[in-house]
Order: sequence, then structure tokens, then C-alpha cells
Amino acid sequence: MLFIIIMAVTLAVGCRTANNVDTATESPLPFSPVDSMLQSSLPFSQGVNFSGWFEVPSVRAIVFTAYTEQDFIDVKSIGADIIRLPLNLHSMTRGAPDYRLDPLFIQLLDQAVDWAEKHQLYIILDNHSFDPVAATDTDIDRILIPVWTQMAGRYKDRSDYILYEVLNEPHGIKAAEWNAIQEKVVKAIRAIDERHSIVVGGVDYNSINALFDLPVYNYDNIIYTFHFYDPYFFTHQGETWGSPPNLKTLKGMPFPGNAHALPEIPRELRGTWIEQSIKYSYKNDATAQGLANQLDKAVRFSRERGDLPLLCGEFGVFIPNSLPEDRVRWYQTTTQLFRERGIARTSWDYYGGFGIFKTERGGSFNSDLNVEVVQAMGFSPPRQEPQNPLRCAFTVFDNYPVFPAGRITHWGCDMNLYHEDAGKYVLSWGNAEQYATFFFNFKQTIDWEYLSSQGYALTFKVKTDKPARFDVRFVDREDGFSAIPWRISVTIPVEADGEWHTLRIPLVSMQEQGAWINVTQEWRNPQGQFSWAKVDTLAFVAEEGNLRGITILFDSIKLEL
Repeated sequence: MLFIIIMAVTLAVGCRTANNVDTATESPLPFSPVDSMLQSSLPFSQGVNFSGWFEVPSVRAIVFTAYTEQDFIDVKSIGADIIRLPLNLHSMTRGAPDYRLDPLFIQLLDQAVDWAEKHQLYIILDNHSFDPVAATDTDIDRILIPVWTQMAGRYKDRSDYILYEVLNEPHGIKAAEWNAIQEKVVKAIRAIDERHSIVVGGVDYNSINALFDLPVYNYDNIIYTFHFYDPYFFTHQGETWGSPPNLKTLKGMPFPGNAHALPEIPRELRGTWIEQSIKYSYKNDATAQGLANQLDKAVRFSRERGDLPLLCGEFGVFIPNSLPEDRVRWYQTTTQLFRERGIARTSWDYYGGFGIFKTERGGSFNSDLNVEVVQAMGFSPPRQEPQNPLRCAFTVFDNYPVFPAGRITHWGCDMNLYHEDAGKYVLSWGNAEQYATFFFNFKQTIDWEYLSSQGYALTFKVKTDKPARFDVRFVDREDGFSAIPWRISVTIPVEADGEWHTLRIPLVSMQEQGAWINVTQEWRNPQGQFSWAKVDTLAFVAEEGNLRGITILFDSIKLEL
């Protein structure tokens, strides 16, 4: 997705005050002249990003069950014809100097490609190896060339459904330097694979303006990409990952800009260039015409270079702090503008913070889709039927994380989901700093109150050969403003005998411990406000101290009577 280090802009627009803006909500899209239209030569038109699947720091952290073949079937059923698959490709190797791709990565990626081909979906193998803050290395070709020659060698004889994308969002590097690197990579791929399409993009996070700095690469089947998140203060309100001051406390920004009153500027943004930009230019930028003007730049680039094929690889609106009706209007406007201009697109994302489900955690395709957003994007969602909360025993991890566990995330530690023990996979957790964790976010609604009242327990197998203590906790969901992530937990000592032990933790035996609020970086002591009805996370945490030099194995994590 788009990670932008927001830079100060010239506030010469200060003369365009809100008093000059019509207060009536804008509805009609701008007229687009014929010379703003392209006839797309691409065999696909619209799709989604399957984010958070292969975007992990190591091969053995890939939660392969985060997506299944059914997800390919589902996106095809609503009218998608392409998937962009972000890959943390450089981390899927054995490292310098050869950057050999890990066989496990190839095994897992082959399965995803098989599903795409089986269901006749184009799939972009997007090299999403980038740091959102650190600049792109000026010698990154030392990695790009070996990884892409291996990828090309692997897939050169596969179907035309496969595409290669050189690198997601290069930034902090001069256009001339990046263009030369990209030329080398394209040449290296074409030396092995003359057929499959290659997606290339410009600097400044694949911005539209950077398209004009790109050369015309003199090879067949080259697609030019850009990302589109205009206006940024609308699409990214609530983001926490940008350089300070980020937009984590900004909420309720309207689209279009005159749909309703601008929200009060958060205290930490007052007096900054962000406040000035919102105050003086937002209502003019956040219009259908404003978006059209930006997309027409991409059309002009294509026209000037001989009608080059265009792909918007990412576009979307962050869910948590945007108003639902404004989010829908943005997608309606943007999708129509793409369609009118013959620009293929893949939205960011499917599951996740910019996704097409009602919440960031995703959910059931037949009950939790955001129907209004899906329709606004030009797709045809299935009829949604209410789904009863889960009220029975279920598995969280056994060989792989299992639905409804969804994704597993870790930080401050080593994690291997493919550690082998007795011929099967188990979860290995090691070298954890204090407070390091791995945790499961649940996709499906679970009736934790019922499970607790009926005597259900969390059970799991654990093994280590060194003394260790860690906390197991359930955590309420957090939205950064009103929903506090209260936690309930228990501390587990593990016998250091190298043998498997089965532990049973009745839900009712766990104690409230307080809450850590991520947005404000604030600790709150327990107040008796933990709620089983709001649980969305199961976490294993090195709460008592660091566990450096210690490896703990887990298996058969379940909820059962």
C-alpha cells in the first residue's frame, strides 16, 4: 500500500479559502474530453491486492492459510479478473551474495499461482520488498537482478496469466538512478523470459507525476503503473505508519470536500502545514474534478508515449476513521474515472485496513462483505446472510493457523510456522525481547461470552528445554478512540525438560490486567471493563522478561470443553 513521508507543500493556495467553495454537495462527475480516454490493450480491467499473505519478514512467517483457493473463487465471482500479490521477495531468499530463493517460498507461491491459473485470474507477482521510510538503495539491482532472474526462470513456461512487477513504490532515489536500475532488471528478465508482461513504475512511491520521468522501455509487454490515494488526507485519515506528524487522530474528513463540515483539527496537527493544507485547499482537491485532473495526467503520459498500457496498482480508503458514506462516494467516483479513462486497477486491498469487508479483520465472504463499497468499485457482491457467532470448539493452530484464527502476527522475536517435529509442522517462538509477542486476530465473530460461561478452555501443547515464563492473553479490539483494548491474561511457567506438555487454561480463570492504548501510548490500570464480547485477539507475550536464547514450541492450540 502507499506509504508516504508527507512533505511540506507551498501554501500559495492560501488565497483559495473555504468561502470560495460552493456548499452544495458535488454529485455529477466532470466531463472528460475524448482525448482523455484510452482504449486499454490489457486483457484485464479490475481486481484486488491479496495483501498481508507473502508480505512477511521471513519465509517461515508466511501464514499460508490466510488465503485459500476459495478466496480466488470468491473474487472471480464478483467480477475481478486480476489479483496483485505483494511479495516480500528479498526476504524470501537465503540472503547475500546469491539471494537464492527459499524452496519453501517457491512451493507456497507455486500453489497460489496454480489457483490463479485454474480460475483464470491474472496474477501480478509484485516485489513488495521496500521500507516505507528508508530510501530505496541506489545499488538495489544487486538483489533485484538475481531474484528476478530466478523468478523468470521458474515461471517462463507458465501461462500468460502471470505478470512480474519489478519493485513496489521506489522512493528517496533519483529518477534517473531508478530508471537505469529498472532497465537492468527488465533486460535481465527478458534474457530469460521474452513473453510475460512486466510492470514498471516511477519513483516517489509510484506517483502519477513520476510517470513522466520514465523512459519507454524498448521491450514487448511492458505495463506502466502508478498508485492513487488522492486526496491523501481523506484516504489515509487514521494512519499510524507515516513519519510524524502522522494522521492517526484525524477522522471524519469528508468526500467530496463539501459533503459536510470539516472536522476539528486534532491538537497535535494544529499549527502544522497539514492544518493549513486542510484549511485552504482540501475542499478544492477533494472533488471529482480534482481526482479527474490527476488521473488525466496518467492518460496524458500514455498518449504522449504512444498509448502505453496503464495499471493503477493500488487505490483505496483506510477504514477506521473514514465515514462509511464518504468512503463509498470516493470509490464510486474513482472507479468511474478509471473506467472512463480505460485504466486497469487493483484496489488495496482485500482483507485489511483498506479492504472490501466491514472491518479490518475481514470475515466471511457471504456475511461480512461491505456491499456498498464492493458495488461502488464495480463488482457484484453475493447476497449477504447473517452468520451466527461461533459457539463451539474450534482449532486456532494445528500444522497451520486455521480459520477462524485468520492471520498471525509477531514482533520482537523469531517465529517459524514450519518448524518440523515428528513429521509435522509446529510453531517455533524464540529469542523474544521483553513484551515481544505473537498473536492471532480472529476473522469470524466468536461468542466468547458463551464459551466462557459454558466452561470452555484454551488448550495447547508446549515444549522447551530451558526455563521460561510467558503470558497468554485475550485482548479487546481497539479503534484508537472509544474502544479500549482491555486484556485478560494468565502467566504460564513451562517445564524445561524438552518434552511436550498439554496445558489447559479455563477462560474463567484468567484475570484482567489493564490496557495498553497504542494510539496514545498510554497504560491504563484494570478497571473491571474487560469484555468477552469485544475480544478479537489471542496473544502469547514475553511479559515477565526477555526470552533471548530460548526457543519454545507450540502445537494444537484450541478452544475446547
